[in-house]
Amino acid sequence: MKLSTRILLPIALTVAAGASFAEGPIQGNEVFSFTSQASHADVRSQAIAARNAGLIANGEITPVQKTEAIGKTRAQVVAETDEARRLGLLSIGEEMKFATPAQAEQIRLAGVQANQLASK
Repeated sequence: MKLSTRILLPIALTVAAGASFAEGPIQGNEVFSFTSQASHADVRSQAIAARNAGLIANGEITPVQKTEAIGKTRAQVVAETDEARRLGLLSIGEEMKFATPAQAEQIRLAGVQANQLASK
């Protein structure tokens, strides 16, 4: 190959590739002109309240809506966990499994039955 082909061809391809990546004006500038109506203290207190409620993700931990876990007995929690395991709903690794409404009711009833047996 000639020296001019080895030098000019890559330069021409580089210029053509650069031109194909050129963009026009930035769209969506309305985001940059946003003016907040809340004060810094209001936003900070809302963020602290959301963090304390467990609604903000922390690393790879995703926020979960808190349910009526407070007030459950140990027997109820064990029974519900066993029922969820039996139904194949326990998440392993990064795989997320969700109960259908019927399965959630089965799990709840298993906990209720465990409470009734424990209180006798």
